[in-house]
Amino acid sequence: MGFLVSFSRSMYLTSYINKLQSRLDDITTQKLNLTDTITQLTSQISDIGNTDSPAVKQLQARKVELENLDAQLELRMKKIQTQLQAATTEQQSADQMLQQNIQKSFSYNAG
Repeated sequence: MGFLVSFSRSMYLTSYINKLQSRLDDITTQKLNLTDTITQLTSQISDIGNTDSPAVKQLQARKVELENLDAQLELRMKKIQTQLQAATTEQQSADQMLQQNIQKSFSYNAG
């Protein structure tokens, strides 16, 4: 019974780790897109030059919104990285247990 439990746990953790890594990839892509957009807004603000212009104020407000979103994504990323680290550690433990169960199953005591 220990073998099946260890095997099931290891498979579940592998799936969970893959899901977390996929989420990290998605957030990284979103952050890259946000960085590009923020850079474009910064360039547009510089091109206009007149900081009192309503267009500049709109661009600056949009830039602040995007920077806040970027900060939120960064927090999510850190949370997922922590979960990923914990799941990886747990998977290593489950894999060790699985190996021990395999060794027990295939070792014969002559006695």
